[in-house]
Amino acid sequence: RISTSITNQIRLSVTSSSSTSPTSIIMSATTAPQLNTAATKQPTLQQSNIARVQALVAEFQAGRPEGYLAGVHENIHGSVLGGLIPGGDDYRGKAAFQELMGSMDQYMEVSKFEPKNWRAVNNDVLFNVDWAFVWIPTGKLIETTALVRKVVRDGMICEKYHCICDVEAITGEPSPHDATPVERVQELLAEYGAGRPEGYLAGVSDDFSGSVLQGWVPDEMARFNSKEDFGKLMGEMEQYMEVTKFEPCNFVAMPNNDMMFNVNWCFTYKSTGKVVETTAVVRKVLDKDNNLCEKYHMVDADCVLEESPRDVVAAAH
Repeated sequence: RISTSITNQIRLSVTSSSSTSPTSIIMSATTAPQLNTAATKQPTLQQSNIARVQALVAEFQAGRPEGYLAGVHENIHGSVLGGLIPGGDDYRGKAAFQELMGSMDQYMEVSKFEPKNWRAVNNDVLFNVDWAFVWIPTGKLIETTALVRKVVRDGMICEKYHCICDVEAITGEPSPHDATPVERVQELLAEYGAGRPEGYLAGVSDDFSGSVLQGWVPDEMARFNSKEDFGKLMGEMEQYMEVTKFEPCNFVAMPNNDMMFNVNWCFTYKSTGKVVETTAVVRKVLDKDNNLCEKYHMVDADCVLEESPRDVVAAAH
């Protein structure tokens, strides 16, 4: 069994799984998506925030938790492994966060921690983490995925939400977070999936705001500030993509009427004819009336816009 202390005994393995020492924790971070910025040499705020979070994760991976904590705000708050680690569902302050990190090895023996699907919008950095760990209370090996949201301001992590899918399957107890946002979003997605976009829009607030598919559809369309704008976006998406797969998965409830999930996509990008298979990271927020008031649906723009090696070779002949 792999015994790990999240704060003191982490050792990074960068070899393939076939050559990894059984005493190493496998941690890897995929490269952050980079928007095309030919017109400017300065990174966007979102690119800078992804780079900052990845740098802090690298400190954590290298066995330097103090390096990670140097990027944590004194007033950090959020939810980390809520339902798994006592107090994780609502911690407040850097000291509480540090205590939470230090207690994790009492409950989990981690063998894999792989961040991926890096996305960013406004001050948020959103991504997935693929986990494998032994749940010590039962001795069962767990392989699962988490959805993560980190809010970065002035280079410091001010909020962190790290929610593992299907807590109840691990512990036998439901998640401590209200499931209403997940249930409501699933209801509305069912309307959309059944070809009734009006049913989806019925659950959207008049001041609905956010962004969808930003970076490869025009910004004036991708960003919206009203239900009317979002309705236009829904009606115009088919100009840009022909969808063959849209599979929502990995739903997690979060505090503050938030929820997150993934969508596995397959579509043809009509501007180039390129077939794109990718995973979106999605965050939605409900208002007091149980209607969607914010939505952020992010796909890696580079995987849509960049030419594949096959396309480049074909164009050269």
